[in-house]
Amino acid sequence: MYLINGQLRDDITLESALDLLQNQLPQLLSAPIDSDTVIDSAARFATQLQTRSLDLSLEDDQRQGLIDFCQPGNLSTKLERELGVHPRSLRRIDYQQPSFESWHPLGLVVHVTPGNAPMLAFCAVIEGLLAGNINWLRPSSSDEGFTAKLLAALVRCDISGRLAEFVAVLPVSTSRIPQLCAQADGVSAWGGEKALKSIRQQIPAGCRWIDWGHRISFAYLLPDAASLSTMDALVDEVCRFDQQACSSPQWVLVDSNDPVVLQDLGERLAEAFKRRAAHWPARVPTDPEACEITTCTTMARLEHCFTNQTGQVWNGLGWRVIWEHHQTLAPSPLFRTIVLKPVPRHLIAETLLPWRTVLQSCALMCTPVETPELVRTLVNAGVTRIAPCASIHDGYAGEPHDGVYALSRLSRRLSVSLAPDVSTGRATLDPAPPAPDTANDPIMDKDTFTAQSIGPAAQLYFRSGGSSGIPALAGLSYRVYQREMRAAADGMFAAGLDPSQDRVMNLFYSGNLYGGFFSFSTILEQMAVTHFPMGAPQEDDFSEIAQLIVDQGITVLIGMPSTLHRLFFTEQARLRAYAGIGKVFLGGEHPGEASRRLMESCGVSTIRSSLYGSVDAGPLGHACAATADGVFHLMSDIQHLEIVQLEQDVPVQNNERGRLLFTSLARQDQTVRRYEVGDTGRWIPDACPCGLDSPRFELLQRHGKLVRIGTEFISPSALQQSLGLPIQVLLDHAANGVERMRIRVDADADRVHDQLMTHIAVANAVSAALLIVDIEVCAEHEFSRNKHSGKTPLVIDQRK
Repeated sequence: MYLINGQLRDDITLESALDLLQNQLPQLLSAPIDSDTVIDSAARFATQLQTRSLDLSLEDDQRQGLIDFCQPGNLSTKLERELGVHPRSLRRIDYQQPSFESWHPLGLVVHVTPGNAPMLAFCAVIEGLLAGNINWLRPSSSDEGFTAKLLAALVRCDISGRLAEFVAVLPVSTSRIPQLCAQADGVSAWGGEKALKSIRQQIPAGCRWIDWGHRISFAYLLPDAASLSTMDALVDEVCRFDQQACSSPQWVLVDSNDPVVLQDLGERLAEAFKRRAAHWPARVPTDPEACEITTCTTMARLEHCFTNQTGQVWNGLGWRVIWEHHQTLAPSPLFRTIVLKPVPRHLIAETLLPWRTVLQSCALMCTPVETPELVRTLVNAGVTRIAPCASIHDGYAGEPHDGVYALSRLSRRLSVSLAPDVSTGRATLDPAPPAPDTANDPIMDKDTFTAQSIGPAAQLYFRSGGSSGIPALAGLSYRVYQREMRAAADGMFAAGLDPSQDRVMNLFYSGNLYGGFFSFSTILEQMAVTHFPMGAPQEDDFSEIAQLIVDQGITVLIGMPSTLHRLFFTEQARLRAYAGIGKVFLGGEHPGEASRRLMESCGVSTIRSSLYGSVDAGPLGHACAATADGVFHLMSDIQHLEIVQLEQDVPVQNNERGRLLFTSLARQDQTVRRYEVGDTGRWIPDACPCGLDSPRFELLQRHGKLVRIGTEFISPSALQQSLGLPIQVLLDHAANGVERMRIRVDADADRVHDQLMTHIAVANAVSAALLIVDIEVCAEHEFSRNKHSGKTPLVIDQRK
């Protein structure tokens, strides 16, 4: 039965199928299948298997095996362990050189699978899909359409509709394999030595040969560890698959050369077979297989009788233990035939030397104290896998197979080197990810975000909302955190931080679950930049910090605007004489003009609000060297942005100002979907001179921040904008109980008062004796700061 583009067919010839499939190749090769599509489809397939809603002839253990294999967590772990996090991201190998690498699909992979493992063909195709390949499967002649039906059910679970084109089942004879492989980039084949040799001779030159041949596994036993339960476990794993699996033990190698010890162990193994063999249904060998078993056991007995070889044969209903007291090894005839050999540990490497290329698993049975030494000895001798006896057939997500990672064999490693002026500020060469479908989702506000429970995967918690409301917690997993910090590091690189030259002092606030200092420490670590994690002082004594800047040749400062203003203000003489600080990267609000002039007078040439983000939604945007303050590139690999009108939930037109709604593409522990962060902005439609093609937006003032003062609704941000100076608004009550608005500002008090009275709402409240307006002349660096975040709030409401 053929499977072509998701359709099961028995009315098509190989030639017709190949014509159809080959015509699709150029288009499919130019747009590989995404691993997320594969994982999501496999997850839906597993759910349908769980609910038994698929009409498939599966035994219970086969069904459960597929359910386990297709779990999204298992597939994601496999992908990450074998190819790394975001393996197809074409990114710099480090931030100091313009060389990029990534994993990329091999292309068209033809899978040739055997008949002794019914689930193997399906799993092989899933692996090929995870790597992004086009997969043509030639199943065993005994498959009889089984795998085609499984894969047809899988592709029906794909809501994108793309997966079907990347899977085909072509049940052709061995003689037609060359036609399948004519345009293949790789051939992945399973089988014995003879079968693999035959297939390899039929593939074209340059095609990658991915062979999975027969392997030999064994048990290594210390006599002191041979308990009753150990013997039973060993026999169970011999009988479980009748030694048809590569991980089935064929030999029991004993750390002793004493015939008495070996005979005792042989008898105990025989007793274990008597106890346990009947618990496992036996596979009946074919006539040639039975003949080989008979020949092997008879020859062993003859050697014992006529050549005086020490040894013995124990046998029962369908099982055999053959003790040969020498170190020469040969494959077992299988079907519950175990070969017992004396191999003291100092002879392990010598004994296994002829078998190094075909060794796979070792069931190690010894004491905990002796385990590390024996593990080292066995792996040096060629063993590629060591496991407890009772789980010799089990594995874990992402475990290597036969000493290699399957997905790396199904992929190719790319490298791209660019001229430095072509790649300035560019961390990856990746396209923007597809936008999520959020059209029918409600807009999420701060209350909705904080009301949701934090998912069980959360491992890292930060305080959220300290500057604009009651502090809450945001929780995220380390995986998500590292992904967000990688995007932020890319943003800092685009903003102008140069790891090859810069020496950075981190002056963000730390402690109290505040995330700034911790996050920027991670960002700088990922960039491998020279880093001095100083932290902002709690008091205004910056003398030690300034001296350290001079002594250590610090060239870059990062921190909150208020912290850095106070540093330059109090230590300006020393920093002006030093004149070594070239860059200041700010978090939070933009610096005031007075702060900018002060820093420039001390030799700073680059002053930039480098990153825009929030604890709730994560990093959102980053600056670049080509744009002014307030314009940010969207971190499009982890964020999606919508800008909607101020009064309606519809998209803005052109560069109209609107509300910013962010949807996180990275967060898994808390939902961040169409999250209204409280800021307004507008799109910047033109291409950026820096060369990055991520969308740009200009960050404007907060919205929805009208405060009821003296019965009037007044916008403090509008007051600040009209004055053109930084202000801080303190709200309380005068002694007579009337509301009072104190304005802190570094300017002439009378002029400021007169300008405030031009605001109709303020003037109305004052004339109605419902509000008192006082002006407090105060330098910006003396404004009150939030003790959790270090930010300078615009409004401090102390009214009771």
